[in-house]
Amino acid sequence: MISFLTYEVNLSKFLILSSFVLLIFITFGVIYISYVSWKDKKRLKK
Repeated sequence: MISFLTYEVNLSKFLILSSFVLLIFITFGVIYISYVSWKDKKRLKK
């Protein structure tokens, strides 16, 4: 029973950590995509 509870705690810690990592990756992806599209708009205006 105790090992099951520690497994649940470890699983919830892993889920929290992985969701933060995914959030950071998505944030950097959105910033990169918007930067590339901004550079492309500047290139098309010239």
